[in-house]
Amino acid sequence: MKNKNQKSPIKKIFLASLLLFFFCFMGAKMAEAQTLKIGFVADWEYGSQRKYDHKSPSKAKKYLKRAVNYYNSIYKPDLAIGGGDYILSRKISKKKAKKQLKEVTKIFNGVNAPKMYCIGNHDLFDLKKPEAMGILGLEYNYNSKDIGGVRVITLDTNEDDSDGAAGRVSQAQLDWLEKQLETELPVIVFSHHSPVLTPNGKKFRMNLYQPEQLMSVLEKNGNVVAMFSGHRNVNYMTEVNGISYVIINNLGDTKALGSFAKINIETSEDNQVTVHVEQLGKKPTSYDFSKILKSN
Repeated sequence: MKNKNQKSPIKKIFLASLLLFFFCFMGAKMAEAQTLKIGFVADWEYGSQRKYDHKSPSKAKKYLKRAVNYYNSIYKPDLAIGGGDYILSRKISKKKAKKQLKEVTKIFNGVNAPKMYCIGNHDLFDLKKPEAMGILGLEYNYNSKDIGGVRVITLDTNEDDSDGAAGRVSQAQLDWLEKQLETELPVIVFSHHSPVLTPNGKKFRMNLYQPEQLMSVLEKNGNVVAMFSGHRNVNYMTEVNGISYVIINNLGDTKALGSFAKINIETSEDNQVTVHVEQLGKKPTSYDFSKILKSN
């Protein structure tokens, strides 16, 4: 006689399949990637001049508005970051420099996402740093923010009497950065000057004084995935000791007019971080790279 409590082979197979599906689904959910979307626009260099060297200062507002419109209507980033050199500011009055910085900052603040700002050397030609920070709405000249499973850090590369062309980072900021990197989160860093050399025709040129000091701190914990910068009018990426350094071309560069970036940072439970970078504008490019972080 068949026991009423005994399950039929078909029911057993069904239940086993159901359990297998459940555990596979839960495993997939646990390893499911989380994506942080960042909009990055460097070197707006707004000014009244139609052309200045390789720049188109008077067109900055037009192309910045395009970037903001793209972010709001299409990309919809979780965070928007300015890369410094917001105004050209070459031998103009303090009053005019403030007015110009307020105008372009108002445009960028139209992005429907939290904002972070790096400070550029051009921003300080006619303004003191506290004046520029006040207009940008900054309490600190470098900052850290945890968002979407990632620690995002903005650095100030205009310290210790920087002469404008090449940047400097103070020891106090390096000490602060070292503490910020004591995290289990993957880290993405933004700055105006990059610590790596960038191509200039057949030669390479320096961007930051004593870059090895900054790079040593960035490499210490193994959790910095990438560093994004502007300053130079090039499309460029290189990897040094497991960190990808990316230069996003200038918004106002005549050869790459309207350049801005969208950066997707995908993190998964298996400690892999995958980054997709797309630079839009007259000279578009894209970069893809990934890094597996060490488990603690």
